[in-house]
Amino acid sequence: MIGPIVLASDASYAMPLATALRSLAEANQRHWPIDVRVLVTAFPQAMRRKVERSLPRGAVAIEWLPIEVAQFGGFGVQNHISRMTYARLLIPSLLPQTAVKVLYLDADILVLGDLGALWATDVGNVLTAAVVDGLDQQVRDGMAGTERVPRVQRYFNAGVLLINLEGWRRERVAERALEYLARNPSTPYSDQDALNVVCDGRWLPLDRGWNFVDFSERTEIASLAQERRPGVVHFATALKPWNYRFYSCNARLYDTFRQRTQFARTPGNMMVDYVKTAIRLMREGPATASSR
Repeated sequence: MIGPIVLASDASYAMPLATALRSLAEANQRHWPIDVRVLVTAFPQAMRRKVERSLPRGAVAIEWLPIEVAQFGGFGVQNHISRMTYARLLIPSLLPQTAVKVLYLDADILVLGDLGALWATDVGNVLTAAVVDGLDQQVRDGMAGTERVPRVQRYFNAGVLLINLEGWRRERVAERALEYLARNPSTPYSDQDALNVVCDGRWLPLDRGWNFVDFSERTEIASLAQERRPGVVHFATALKPWNYRFYSCNARLYDTFRQRTQFARTPGNMMVDYVKTAIRLMREGPATASSR
């Protein structure tokens, strides 16, 4: 069995949340029912039911955990990153003391593989397990624009985290991350920066396939051989595959999961998006991916 698995979302991300959970359920049928907790703010009951109806019967047991994001009002955000990004810092206080580890997933992901092997990873001697972020090499290369990224031994992406909850509670990881943010409210990558600082040298690198981020936006996942497909695809940049304003070679793959939810696009929606995308491409060409 796997879980608990935690995601976070507000109402504006209801569709990506439902799509992520649908992919999780389909790729992990042997683990049904999957224990999922969703941290939410401004997420109406009707929307919650719509997400639940998007999943196969008996596949996922969801517990909705309301939070207040006003407490993060002084911290920075980006156009494609809301204050819900800070919700993961509340996980230790929201889950029962009996939970010794948890898998956190961002909502802008697709799960394509069985998470059993990831869940079985031993994190007893570290604070978390994560995948090295593309920023790590950029910082090492001295790339312009990375000057304010914290200098750590290795820099991880916080979109997929296998968290040692006992370690986080014992060493006050969340509290220390919030203290870092209070001192550095404009740190460029928000809570991801803070967690990297607090967990510096105390985390376990995972295979890239557990949090695959294609910053080039040129890898067509569906065309990869089955054995080469990542377990988790993370659409971490501003170029979300569901957004017609950007060209994504993985939009069709994303739609195969979205279309099996209660948020499926109608043929009319698809035609409108297709025309808008075509017009944008003629005017501007494919958009270039931006970090996180």
